[in-house]
Amino acid sequence: MTTQISIIGLGQIGTSIGLALAKYPEKINRVGYDQELVTQNESKKMGAVDAVKFNLHSAVENTDLVLLCIPYDQVEEVLKNIGPDLRENCVIINFSYQKVTTQKWFEEHIPAGRHHIGLVPSINPALLSQAGHGIEAANADLFKDATIGIASHGSSSSQALELASDLVDLLGAHPIFLDPFEADGIELTAHILPQIVSAALLNATVGQPGWRETRRFASIPYSQATTALGKDTLESLAQTLLTNPQGAVAVLNNVIGALVHIRASIENGDQKDLEKRLQLALSDRENWQNERSRAEWDNPQKKSEIPSSGSFFKRLLLGVRNKN
Repeated sequence: MTTQISIIGLGQIGTSIGLALAKYPEKINRVGYDQELVTQNESKKMGAVDAVKFNLHSAVENTDLVLLCIPYDQVEEVLKNIGPDLRENCVIINFSYQKVTTQKWFEEHIPAGRHHIGLVPSINPALLSQAGHGIEAANADLFKDATIGIASHGSSSSQALELASDLVDLLGAHPIFLDPFEADGIELTAHILPQIVSAALLNATVGQPGWRETRRFASIPYSQATTALGKDTLESLAQTLLTNPQGAVAVLNNVIGALVHIRASIENGDQKDLEKRLQLALSDRENWQNERSRAEWDNPQKKSEIPSSGSFFKRLLLGVRNKN
């Protein structure tokens, strides 16, 4: 028996999922939809979907599983539109940001008897250095050996959770179960914050005195530091930040605090403290890269202990890392 999977949004994530599932033609029928006709046709040409539909209603009718691979600012409108067309026991798996808010939208716009699961994706460690956005960055191995968080609510059925876990397995990734609030915090730190830092760097440099000459010399460090900001995510990024201002401000305050202490070291001429902070940052990056490259986590189902505020401020103020 063939399971129909409807992929809504055929950018990097949606097309990559379709490509990864292409090896199961006897089990899965992939239906694709994207509001951009060119993107939809390109995804079909790449072999990421078996068929494309030209409206949302036909894309989701009679489907078993809907994958929402669209920007956060489009999610509520899509849920409104597809609600009447979803068959009973259909499962919606949502890859967008803000799992707490999207669950509220689901409960408001989708009839009872359907299910919603949020996924927090990460990518193949071998692809971390390959920057890109949109369908051009799609890859059948995008999620291979990665960790994907499954954010479930109290109302989530065991069957829906099992289906989400099976999907993660088919993508070649490892599942970890998260609380929706925890998932939102992870997304803010790991996905959203780098984009905001990129935007801040650009705002602080482009058009400022000296930029006319500096722009000629901006090279690899500048490019790497600003590459996180993608043109196709701006509206989604802004709405995500405004939807969860408390969380957004908290992670931004952490960055601002770190910059303030680095600035103080420079102002005070404290070379020892400055070097200590820079070395800590470099060693932490190297450790993280090694961990991500190996992808050999002790227990993918076990959550890391959340550091206390005291341990964070010790690191921030003194530039030291806690011993494990």
